[in-house]
Amino acid sequence: MENRPPFPVMELMTVKTVRAYLAGKRSVILPVGGIEQHGYHLPLRTDAVIAERLAWRAGERLGVLVAPAVLATFSGGGLPGTINVTPAVMSLVIGDILVSLVDQGFRNIYLFLGHGGSENLRALNDGLRILLRSNASFARVLVAVAPIWRLGRRDIGWQRAFREKDWHAGWLETSLMLDLAPELVRMDELELDTPELLRLQRDHPDNYQRAEKIVDDPFVVPRLSQRPDIAVGVMGDPAAASAERGRAINEDIVDDLCARISALEARADGVYRSVPHVPEPVMLADD
Repeated sequence: MENRPPFPVMELMTVKTVRAYLAGKRSVILPVGGIEQHGYHLPLRTDAVIAERLAWRAGERLGVLVAPAVLATFSGGGLPGTINVTPAVMSLVIGDILVSLVDQGFRNIYLFLGHGGSENLRALNDGLRILLRSNASFARVLVAVAPIWRLGRRDIGWQRAFREKDWHAGWLETSLMLDLAPELVRMDELELDTPELLRLQRDHPDNYQRAEKIVDDPFVVPRLSQRPDIAVGVMGDPAAASAERGRAINEDIVDDLCARISALEARADGVYRSVPHVPEPVMLADD
């Protein structure tokens, strides 16, 4: 977007241009990424690059402003360069960003998640619910969460990758980056962990963790950390990546994201109404 006007990229705009935008529209897309291990061939900022650049494409098409990408998230990984922000703090940071946007006049906020993580998603979900429940400023504000892995067709994108156990830094993310930012991809430096470790991590994306207890008892809280024998942190098959594959998936994701935001924009009138509510399972129940 170097030769284009700064819109829809908020961080490149000015007070004057954002004020002019708010005079006619109150919607904003907030990309969420992170700084975490992505092997030797992808940059630490991969999740944020994917989220923000696809958000820019969607924002330009929809005429919707795109806020700066959130980097303060929790990875759980421990390889050099990974920056972990405690999940609870992450949810507070995103909550503060939303409060700031609402204070400026934004009313429809679309979080576009390029980063997942089990602990991260649980904390974000809890934080957003409590924010809407406790902050009166959100009484007429729509907050929607669009995870990138729930967008697009099942036969070419994230759902196919998940079926193939390509969880992280594999052919999917590498393909997306080859299309979005090929100058940041170093396929000549591609390496993998040992076949045994790669198989373990592809069996379940949280298998990069190990658990330790001072006393092995169900009442004792485990101490989790990354397995010390994992050196690269790829969970998939990056060798199967291509820019052409990434281009098709990226276009499909943007199409779906735009369609969903357009549908929400058409119905968002700022009025909260009752919807079915299914409580979480009773926590006191015996496993």
